[in-house]
Amino acid sequence: MSSHPRTIAFLLGGLALLGPLSVDAYLPAFDNIRSSLHTGTQQVQFTLSAYLFFFAAMSLWHGALADALGRRKVILASLVVFGAASLGSALAPDIGWLTAFRTLQGVAAGAGTVVGRAMVRDLYEGTRAARMLALVSMIFSLSPALAPVLGGWIVTAFQWRAIFAFLSAYTVVLLWYCYRHLPETLPAAQRQPLQAAGMLRSYLAVFRSVDFQRGSAAIAFNFGGLFLFVAAAPAIVGRHLGLGASQFGWQFIPMVGGIFLG
Repeated sequence: MSSHPRTIAFLLGGLALLGPLSVDAYLPAFDNIRSSLHTGTQQVQFTLSAYLFFFAAMSLWHGALADALGRRKVILASLVVFGAASLGSALAPDIGWLTAFRTLQGVAAGAGTVVGRAMVRDLYEGTRAARMLALVSMIFSLSPALAPVLGGWIVTAFQWRAIFAFLSAYTVVLLWYCYRHLPETLPAAQRQPLQAAGMLRSYLAVFRSVDFQRGSAAIAFNFGGLFLFVAAAPAIVGRHLGLGASQFGWQFIPMVGGIFLG
């Protein structure tokens, strides 16, 4: 199976969108979720914390799983899990079930970003790889601006459950398209067995690298500040600015415009 480079770029961009879509799209619905499920603000915010924690934890495993099982299998499996978790979130009867399904979303959402970068490395080198990553990153960078606006429109026209129904439908379309057009980029002969002890030794060696610590700290503090701002969006937009669910673009469009232009 082979695909045009532009097709692969948009597929990988679509996969990378899962993460920010599942964070940003439901931020305008926090008040609606709280009142619908008869729970507190902190409990609703915890659904985001649980998602982000498992998103980060599983990011350490997606690459190793793809090295052992193949890129295509891991991406297709993650889409199935994410789609099912999105549907479960839409049907959640209480905040506990919503938190559980959000956790499952976090487990699966990062595969597209991690494995997608590995696929670019498999297929391209040098300048071509840099161009492909830049194109995927441009597609990815649009999501934090568009997702809250889309989520605000959906929750205003319907209710918060429709946001997760939309995510489930988006995942089904992406799964079908990946099944038809996404190639396997790692031949069976180049795959490596999944060994937790070896992974732990490798991670420890990397974490002890001063160069890695400096580079990762710069990125971590940058994105840490960004995501604190993102997580506080319901309070900033609703409580402090006095805006409605359909007006989250006032916070996110300038923020993402700076990222995009930079």
